[in-house]
Amino acid sequence: MRFIKKNKALISIISLFFCVFLCLQYMSCDLSENVDKLQLSTNKELKLINSVNDELVKYKGLQSEFDYSIKDVEKLAKVEKEQNRFWNNLLNSNSNIFSTWKDKSSESINADLTKLYSQLRESCSKNNIVFNKTINNNFNSFDSQPVNVEKKYGFGLSSYDGFWPSFSPIEARLLGIQSKIITEIIQFLATSSNDDHKITLLEIFREPVGEVDAQHIENDQLIVPNLERKVVRFKGGIESFVFLIKFKSHTSHARSFINQLRPPFLVRDLVVSRVSNDNALTPNQSRNSPFRDSSVKVGVQLPIVQNVESQFTILIEYITKINRDIKPISDISYQNLQSNYQVLKTFLELSGNNQHIKKFRESP
Repeated sequence: MRFIKKNKALISIISLFFCVFLCLQYMSCDLSENVDKLQLSTNKELKLINSVNDELVKYKGLQSEFDYSIKDVEKLAKVEKEQNRFWNNLLNSNSNIFSTWKDKSSESINADLTKLYSQLRESCSKNNIVFNKTINNNFNSFDSQPVNVEKKYGFGLSSYDGFWPSFSPIEARLLGIQSKIITEIIQFLATSSNDDHKITLLEIFREPVGEVDAQHIENDQLIVPNLERKVVRFKGGIESFVFLIKFKSHTSHARSFINQLRPPFLVRDLVVSRVSNDNALTPNQSRNSPFRDSSVKVGVQLPIVQNVESQFTILIEYITKINRDIKPISDISYQNLQSNYQVLKTFLELSGNNQHIKKFRESP
């Protein structure tokens, strides 16, 4: 006891250190346990990070691929813009008879067609265009006296010169449009003629516009083998009328006529055959054997190509409608279009289809 009394300070210090030691020991054990837990948690997080990194490796090049895809979209938009310009030029809607046609009654179309025959015949007469007397477009005569064949040429519409069946409004409309197209074709032919050489109009054929027309079109109906391989139209895409015209003329006339056939007119086939003519020799040329006496005088020889008149058969396609709707990128669902709206908007803007942006945005 005396020792304790004499060394109270020392004992107090030792007791203090011992308490501190116990506290530190307790804290050490507690912290060690927490460190183990933290280390375990850290290991789990590291494993999760490694797992996420492994997943991200698959998408490492996604941004660069997205950038390339945007460039592809820009290229496609450019192609679409060029295609759109090409088809618009081909349709030529401002001058297209089908696009600019104003609705008329069947009786009005019949009246226009009645006037059309005399107008076209008069135009042909003024422009040195004559009609072939044996062609299918003429009406047969039942009188004993000959008729003026030229005045009966029907221009592919022979059946309706003085006769008008009960057409539906749609069929009458299409027939009226065809008559206007044929009028333009004849006008082109008239513009191509001159006073020096005549043009002989042989035949004009057309496609029927409906069931009633098919029953009455008779010899004016267009029949061409493998027609669908020669035209640009296809189901659900491009619609058109097809005509075939045959005429005899000099090459310069035919060239001038073809040069005028600009969109929506398309020349789909051309057949040229020389017209045989036994009068190709001059009066001074002999038709006898070339082995005659050489002392016989022969007139001045003409060039080999003397008669330049040929028969031209031209297949003409008239584009009436082009179904190019940008919206059926619609194989894709509307939800996908919405999720990629910005990309779609970029495509529509660059391709010149700005008018469709609002439609996509407001679609249900």
